[in-house]
Amino acid sequence: MLLQLPIAVTAQEYFFKKYRVDEGLPSDIVKGCTQDALGYFWIATDQGIAKYDGVNFTTYRDAIHGDYAKGFFTTRNGRLLAYSDLDLVEIQNRGDTVSFKSLCPVARIANDTCLSYPKLLFEDIQGDLWVSESQAVVRLRGKTLKRFGFDIANRSTQFLRAFSFFEDKRHTLFITSLQGNVFRYNARYDEFESVDLKFPAGVEFVSVVNNTLVIGASDGVYRADLPEAGGVKAPKLVLGISLVSFVRELHGDTYFVATRSNKHFMANLDNGTFTAISYPINNINHVYRSKEDDLWISGNDGLVVMKENLFRGTDENVSDFIECIAEDAAAGIVYYATRRTLYAFDRATKKNTVVLDIPSGYFQSVVFTEEGLWVANAFKVFLLTGQKIKKQYDLSAHGRFVTTLTRDAAGTIWLTVPGSPKVYGIGKDLVLRQFNIPLGRSGVVNMIREGNRGMYVASAGKASYLFFKGRADTVFHNASVPVTFAMHPDFNVTDFVVTPDDLLWLATSEGLLKYDGLQLHKVDLGQRFAQLPVKAIHTYAGNKLLVANAFGMALFDRIAGTTDLFNESSGLLSNTITPRGLFVDRCENVWVGTAKGLCYSTRPLTVLSKTSAPQFTQVRVNGKNASLRGDTQIDYGSFLSIHVSSITFPENEVIFQYRIVPGEAWATTSATELHFSGLTAGAHTVEVRAKKNGPFVWSNSSHLHFTIAKPFWQRWWFFGLCLVAAAVLVVLTFVGVNARNRKKSHAMQRLIDARTNELRISNEELIQLNLEKNNLIGIVAHDLRNPLQQITGLISLVRMNSQADDETKTYLNLMGTSVERLDSMIVKILDVNAIDSRKLNLTLEDVNLSDICNTVADRYRHEAMKKRISIVKNIDPGGYVSGDKVYLEQVVENLLSNAIKFSPFDRNVYVNLRTSTDKVVCEIRDEGPGLSVEDKQKLFGKFQKLSARPTANETSTGLGLSIVKKFVIAMDGDIQCESEPGKGAAFSISFARRRVDTDTRMYGTG
Repeated sequence: MLLQLPIAVTAQEYFFKKYRVDEGLPSDIVKGCTQDALGYFWIATDQGIAKYDGVNFTTYRDAIHGDYAKGFFTTRNGRLLAYSDLDLVEIQNRGDTVSFKSLCPVARIANDTCLSYPKLLFEDIQGDLWVSESQAVVRLRGKTLKRFGFDIANRSTQFLRAFSFFEDKRHTLFITSLQGNVFRYNARYDEFESVDLKFPAGVEFVSVVNNTLVIGASDGVYRADLPEAGGVKAPKLVLGISLVSFVRELHGDTYFVATRSNKHFMANLDNGTFTAISYPINNINHVYRSKEDDLWISGNDGLVVMKENLFRGTDENVSDFIECIAEDAAAGIVYYATRRTLYAFDRATKKNTVVLDIPSGYFQSVVFTEEGLWVANAFKVFLLTGQKIKKQYDLSAHGRFVTTLTRDAAGTIWLTVPGSPKVYGIGKDLVLRQFNIPLGRSGVVNMIREGNRGMYVASAGKASYLFFKGRADTVFHNASVPVTFAMHPDFNVTDFVVTPDDLLWLATSEGLLKYDGLQLHKVDLGQRFAQLPVKAIHTYAGNKLLVANAFGMALFDRIAGTTDLFNESSGLLSNTITPRGLFVDRCENVWVGTAKGLCYSTRPLTVLSKTSAPQFTQVRVNGKNASLRGDTQIDYGSFLSIHVSSITFPENEVIFQYRIVPGEAWATTSATELHFSGLTAGAHTVEVRAKKNGPFVWSNSSHLHFTIAKPFWQRWWFFGLCLVAAAVLVVLTFVGVNARNRKKSHAMQRLIDARTNELRISNEELIQLNLEKNNLIGIVAHDLRNPLQQITGLISLVRMNSQADDETKTYLNLMGTSVERLDSMIVKILDVNAIDSRKLNLTLEDVNLSDICNTVADRYRHEAMKKRISIVKNIDPGGYVSGDKVYLEQVVENLLSNAIKFSPFDRNVYVNLRTSTDKVVCEIRDEGPGLSVEDKQKLFGKFQKLSARPTANETSTGLGLSIVKKFVIAMDGDIQCESEPGKGAAFSISFARRRVDTDTRMYGTG
């Protein structure tokens, strides 16, 4: 008995895409389609042959003589043949280049050397090719052609079909005419003989499938048994479908049955059932099953790709926004709701029924428990048992709609009401209880779920997005941790799940976040999903997470960190998934609520297939097509453009990774054109792999090898040319430079002589001026000292007058001090003048520097005591040096007087002298303000005033250190200064030690 199902196969079960002239086909009338060994699709149309590389169609009008291409045939050894009204050619596709090789002449009128209007090809067990013509079949054996003619009763009345071929189990060749007449080939006599067997009329398809002959005819699909002894049994009608043009086996017992009308079917040949597909296709000529199990259907209205969806819809009449999903696992019922209607979907019968319809309501959440079905609708919560309301709760006074229902392990039903600072629990006793949530200013209750240790509440706000109550607690507390990354001001947690390792995974306005109780981590779902909010989340298959965003549903492996995308091309009714639209039932089936209805998948999303390896479809060098094969080289500095395609469907659901190997990291792109420039000379390899959205893993890598030629400056001829040019240049340069140098030498000598004379005159003038300056300083100093000595004498006479009162004596003392200071300044000026004029009268002798340090220290004790400064001596005895005793004493006096002068009151000044085997070092260190970096740069300069100032208003000429350094250097000594701001200063002078008997060591404190 023949049975046709009353319901058509919905378009939701399959994804269809049509290619026509607008998409690049040369004609909308398509006769056949196939794939070559590289995966490229070839299409036979009424305007010639076209190749599809997964991105673009390329038409080869010149490959055949006539426009009407009929189809393709792949031999057992992999040769791809194409035939048209006037051609039989072999297609040789190398990826970036294609060639066509004629196998046999074809003419409009048949003769012994050529074919005529071929309609079908077949290869027998011997490897001979058989060609169907309108009233004959032709055998091609190598280059030999033999035609077997038939009478007018077997002449084809079609342009596309004539004789069909098959072999029985003994590999005997049979043919059947369009009219259903059957003939057997007799190899002994090399002829066909009629068989006492009749096939149905209008035979357009014959093929052996699973050891059974399948026949497509005008009145339906037939099966005929093939006995082990050979031959064929009488065919039996299994599907009463009119005008069958092609039958394609799919999987199991399922077949696609194509017809000459616009109705086509999915059929089961074993039980004789068939269902119509709801997508109309006009007059199918051929159906090809691709390497990815998609159907490429050739018809008179273009090329249609039919792909089975991973997800399928529950009811195409329910295309509204899905608010929530729940399951009664024992009954096999899935409950789901739109805004106004609650549905029950029976997984076994695939039937959809209305449970509750409230036109003025708004279903938000649903949970099934042993007590019944809990439903949140607007401000109310219902408990349904047997589709009747057993209990209801009105929360209209508490805030906005009830948005979330969830059940904990103890059986409590928890619910949330945005606008209320509380969550609510309904216990086993059906009593409603309230729990306060410390929301703060920006918080709003969004979601409540049970974790491993208690209940969590998701909210909004950077400081109030998560709250927790332990099982033994009675209140919720804020469990939010600080957010350490940049985010939008309106931070909102819309959904979350708790995994067995006690981690919380939050669906937020900032994407997917991981919460471990101490930190909030941003989860990298991949470049495509960066900065995208996540609306819903659900656990799946142990370590996986289902995540909803604007692209659809992502499957995230939280251990491996990988992401797979499922979207409308996978069968989702819409890429817009609702906030409570992810659900996994007890059987691990995934249910997805979208803006256009509910869909589900019964196939595991974790069973992954490998994406087809990408092909290099085109290579362009500097904008021109190129073939990178053999020893082809690319000019250095060229711009290289490589087009890639994995030749999969849908073609826009593929991403690529590419790199130059070895060394470079993978770069990810969704573009099919890769650009390279600035490549170094030498051999290079581009490695590319592809990944298709959905349950697919990365493909095997494809490699393209090429060589970048050396730049001209690295070629041998360039080096030779450079050597010759360099030699010529050297010779010319040598000659020219010598001539120029001689000329310049004469001019330079004249200039030098003139400048030397000018310098000599200037130097003599400077020497004379310096002598005059020194004489003037000596005369002025002498003339100044005589009056000062007279003033000193007069002061002494007045002091001798015992009748001077105290005030007068004070003035005399001040006058004496001023005269002494002026005299000291004049002495220093004379010393500097003597040094500059190199008139120092040094008397070098062995001098005991230890004695000088002791003497000077004792001499300045009284001066130091005026500022309550202690002079601390630590002097090794016997510190003999070669020097002038007067100048050495003046050096020590200058350094010690400076230390006292710049030291604050109540401090220490240290006079240290250390002797070693070959050196004597005298150090005078104070506890004054120290020297700055700028002070150190000005030390030992004439008339230099430093940042430190005398602490008792003593005078300072700025000449002392300059004189000290020059005296020390004149006696072959060295002077150093160590100081830091605020830590005092230490001046040390050092001389070579003289070998002289020393005194005993002395210590003292002044």
